[in-house]
Amino acid sequence: MSYGVADTASRSQGHSAPCSNRDFDFHYEGLEAGRLLVQQCVHCGTLRNPPGPACPSCQSFAWKALALRGTGTIFSWTVHFHPPLRGFEMPHSVALVEMDEGLRVVGAMDGVKTPLDIGMRVRTEFMRRGAVAGFRFVPAGD
Repeated sequence: MSYGVADTASRSQGHSAPCSNRDFDFHYEGLEAGRLLVQQCVHCGTLRNPPGPACPSCQSFAWKALALRGTGTIFSWTVHFHPPLRGFEMPHSVALVEMDEGLRVVGAMDGVKTPLDIGMRVRTEFMRRGAVAGFRFVPAGD
């Protein structure tokens, strides 16, 4: 599936996220389907996360959705204490994960004991936080 400015603007909201815009709808639709999607530039192949309207490498507006394998290693992490977030127990761990495809993704690691280890292998787990589809990282166990 390939998206450009015109076709993302006219698509309907096919997800449960509380907000909707042409740069993020595809990501939330992927979460509903149990897939972690990022943007890939059609012209130069650059992967980008978080999503945005233009490629930071070549400034193209043309992109397609790419499903990540969902595995990576912890690059950095922190513990979120405040403000409270709906659907999360407080405090909870948040990790910056270098995905196997080479880009970094921020995600919760709630339910995982700290301290976390830099370089620890993780995998994506899809779940719901109330009515909203989401994901978190969990130890890969491999």
